[in-house]
Amino acid sequence: HLISMAVALLPTVYSDSEDESSEASSVHSLFTEESITGQYRVLQPLGRGFTIKVRQSFHRLTSAPVAIKALVKRETLWEPRMLEVEIMKMLSHPNIVSLLQVIETKENVYLIMELAQGEELLNRVRKAGYLKEVEARGIFIQLLSAIHYCHGKGVVHRDLKPDNIIVDDHGHVKIIDFGLGARFMPGQKLIRLCGALQFIPPEIFLGYPYDGPKVDIWALGVILYYMVSGVVPFPGNTLSEQKQKVLQGRYETPYHLSKNLRNIISCLLTVNANQRPTAKDLLSHPWLQEQGKTFAFHSNGDISFPDPDIMLAMQDIGFHSQDIRESLKHKKFDETMATYHLLRMQACQDDGNYVQTELMNPGVTPFPSAEDPDTFPPPPRRRATEPSLKTLVSSNDIHPLRQRGGTNVPVSSKNTPTMDRRYKRSMTAPCIYLRRNTSMSREDTSFSTSSQAGKALSDSQQSGTSTSSSLEPRGWAKWKKRIGACMRTLCCCVSPHNKHPRKVCPQK
Repeated sequence: HLISMAVALLPTVYSDSEDESSEASSVHSLFTEESITGQYRVLQPLGRGFTIKVRQSFHRLTSAPVAIKALVKRETLWEPRMLEVEIMKMLSHPNIVSLLQVIETKENVYLIMELAQGEELLNRVRKAGYLKEVEARGIFIQLLSAIHYCHGKGVVHRDLKPDNIIVDDHGHVKIIDFGLGARFMPGQKLIRLCGALQFIPPEIFLGYPYDGPKVDIWALGVILYYMVSGVVPFPGNTLSEQKQKVLQGRYETPYHLSKNLRNIISCLLTVNANQRPTAKDLLSHPWLQEQGKTFAFHSNGDISFPDPDIMLAMQDIGFHSQDIRESLKHKKFDETMATYHLLRMQACQDDGNYVQTELMNPGVTPFPSAEDPDTFPPPPRRRATEPSLKTLVSSNDIHPLRQRGGTNVPVSSKNTPTMDRRYKRSMTAPCIYLRRNTSMSREDTSFSTSSQAGKALSDSQQSGTSTSSSLEPRGWAKWKKRIGACMRTLCCCVSPHNKHPRKVCPQK
């Protein structure tokens, strides 16, 4: 049984016994087909296996880096490899490498995928010895988010290990290589024996039909333990030794781990698969809630409504708008769809003009109140060095300003109406002088000017200030004479300058 399982696990182990010259010639023939070289410039290799060849390349139209994975049809494991194409077409998550294009020839199938920037988690942990809990938590949350998304889509990875996890300089995670992935229905048991020896759960060692999602959860537990300790929890020199340790479920817990971290590792590494939690059960674990970490369960975005700026950019290089919409709507994974996504990735990385903002639904908002300082903030105060704006209608009608009660009030002549006391201008409001109406009659103008000038004089007397005679309105002398005559009539007095009193008659 152990020998048969080891043979079944061979696809995940790299072989170093292949002849270098024959391999070089086969790889060269793989990536020299015109359907590939016409669209992409193939560069150095990224990885290899029995039936897999992966090379870094550049898209000729956009100069964007991509990863091209070649699958050989004539191999015996072709049918399982073809399942990888179907799975990659289903997935769209920020923590899972994206499939951009599929090119199929007579002998090969080429998967053009997003190039995950960064380094393998394996090398990252080896350099540091082990990761601190804060860094490990951030990486694990992204892994759990991606696995939760896959399980919701009916997809299981079955080969989770630090080699298949890419982390960039900012801590962003990408899961790669769904070559051993499978699709499942709720309650369905899987029977294929696969995965890396140090990351497979007890049920696979026993050879029982297993629950696919529980296999990924066990692998996440081993990865988390490896991140925070630098070693795997169940090491073994032989297959039987490792099997014994996994079935017992015993491992050494480093002393520097927190209580919540120890608890979540024990939950993940539960020997009984029926008692092992699901990805959804782990979302509310206390260790994951520390420091306000959040989960991203959204996809990479809806392409039903293409970005108009990217559409225009693609039209400039020869694509038609109708072809772009059809390719994105039906997910053809052709050159048109690949070009759109590559331009979109470049825009997001460079913060270009192509980045779209999500429309937010404000919901029902109460009508703003004037008492709310956030809704109606007070007007800003003008600085002493900032000039006060003035809208001048006619320079001939402007007169000097007189200070009254802290408010600048223009002192107008007969032809210029004055500002009413009820309307005070703020410090930042512009002074607006209106041209007088030339059609106004002389009597109306005289009355309006005299009455308002009287109010200005009364205010001046109350404040203890004197008004210059040169600024008095022209009608004041006439009204002064009439008021004096009325007073003399009421008091029956005569002018002291006359020797003989004269009869005073009331004015008509």
